[in-house]
Amino acid sequence: MSLDPSLSSSTSSEPRAEVRRLDSSALVSGFLPAFRHLETGEIRLCRLEDGRISRRHLLDSLPDDWILERDAGGRPATLVSQVEPGFLRGIQFWTLQNLANPRLDG
Repeated sequence: MSLDPSLSSSTSSEPRAEVRRLDSSALVSGFLPAFRHLETGEIRLCRLEDGRISRRHLLDSLPDDWILERDAGGRPATLVSQVEPGFLRGIQFWTLQNLANPRLDG
């Protein structure tokens, strides 16, 4: 994490207390972009052309039967309605709705 000396918890002449700025990547640590097929339950991680896991949602590595339409260059443009975006964390798939309203341990 980086320190931002412009943030301070005091306005007096005392030495300023530096506040740590939260790195946004820490918020999504462990959440990998993925898609899930609702009929089969199959989950596919988003991958780059070289096979590495992507840090964002990409359609390029999905199976052909998950693609409804392709653009003029042959790249996936639209998914079939049975495929939903989300994130894989461990073995659990999180939908965008799950992330918006997470269940908290009680």
